[in-house]
Amino acid sequence: MKIKEQTITFNKQQLILNNQRSIFWKSEKTLILSDLHLGKAAHFRKHGIAIPMDTTIADLNRLERLVDYYQPVQVIVVGDLVHAGINQEVLLLEQFKTRYPTLLLHLVKGNHDRLSKQMTDRFNIHQHDEIFELQQIQFKHHPIDAEDQSSFRISGHLHPGVSIVIPPRRQLRLPCFMVSDHQIILPAFSKFTGLDSKELSTAYQCYAITDDLIFPIQKNRL
Repeated sequence: MKIKEQTITFNKQQLILNNQRSIFWKSEKTLILSDLHLGKAAHFRKHGIAIPMDTTIADLNRLERLVDYYQPVQVIVVGDLVHAGINQEVLLLEQFKTRYPTLLLHLVKGNHDRLSKQMTDRFNIHQHDEIFELQQIQFKHHPIDAEDQSSFRISGHLHPGVSIVIPPRRQLRLPCFMVSDHQIILPAFSKFTGLDSKELSTAYQCYAITDDLIFPIQKNRL
């Protein structure tokens, strides 16, 4: 796994975006991600759609490698840690927590999360129903309007993507970070998700990602 980075300033804080669909906040020793959707493949299999468990295992393996690389003291998941209730794939999270017993795991509840207090206690998850705030940066699953300047917010939910044209006439859709002066919208951490690549507001700078790269997209190309 290659880790490529792009450093930005957000509310006077230095944040490191990376091509592995997360942000590292070095001064706070915090890894930030959204939309892991654990158990989604198992949920599909339950309803007769043959999706292998490999997708979930690959996502968790990538998370482990990011934790090993950055050595954070905490991880903030900005919603949709779990896709639809507890199943065998969700229980893999318990193995992850066993490997990193001192790692704090914060979950800002998303529209898919259905974890009971019993399960958050079992996984040692600090769940926040609406907003978690750190150094005057809010973490909330749903984004605010692009032009809203009432707060500084990091969100998920949209699974943002961007369409670019490569020669000769091929269109390529890539996940991306969307960054404005007051908001960052994270790409979905899970690769087993769709992409919303509708036209973006020019208030956002887009950083497209591949397995090997992270790069800004000129606003006039959006």
